[in-house]
Amino acid sequence: MIYRSPFRNKSRQTTAFKKQGSWKLGYHTGVDRVCDTDCTLVAIADGIVTRTSGCGKSYGNHIVYRTDDGKCVLYAHLKSKAELPVGAKIKAGQKLGTMGSTGNSSGAHLHVEIQDCETWGYGKNLLDPNEFINWNDFTQESDFTAKTWKNGSTSEKVYQTVADCKAKKNSIGLLLPGETAQCTALIDGCYLLTYSAAGTTKCGFAAYSGGV
Repeated sequence: MIYRSPFRNKSRQTTAFKKQGSWKLGYHTGVDRVCDTDCTLVAIADGIVTRTSGCGKSYGNHIVYRTDDGKCVLYAHLKSKAELPVGAKIKAGQKLGTMGSTGNSSGAHLHVEIQDCETWGYGKNLLDPNEFINWNDFTQESDFTAKTWKNGSTSEKVYQTVADCKAKKNSIGLLLPGETAQCTALIDGCYLLTYSAAGTTKCGFAAYSGGV
């Protein structure tokens, strides 16, 4: 299976897979790439988060997820710790973090590894990411048509536009704790919801993923 790019725009390779060097195994375990126009990192395929970690000495902030077809994918050197919890279901194109330079890194970049296994392990079952990723595929996030969204234990603001949702300003409504809605799309990390308010059907964007 060929996956989409982890970037939203064109990127360039800075370090090749299995390049010989001073790494612990004597070679590079993944591919390093840099995007100069957008630092957002997204999932290359549908899957489930299996591991997240703060700023370690080597990989820095990183996230590991298992794709639905059984591959383990590692993103390393993220700018900040991934917000998604272990067990979270993710969709191809969904934002997972931001390109950074944490851990053993000399500049902002993405280190990506793909392993042919159920559980990620350092230097095990390595595959060449260039054989599985189409770096020119920037397909938008998959729709969540007819999926039920459920609010958490606090109220969630709703916004008219994606820009307002990301900036968390100019809210147009409020969803109460435990309230449900229909999620019809995921756009740039914001969830498009259809819900009922005072007997009227309304729609807007929310930042919280709910139970989708």
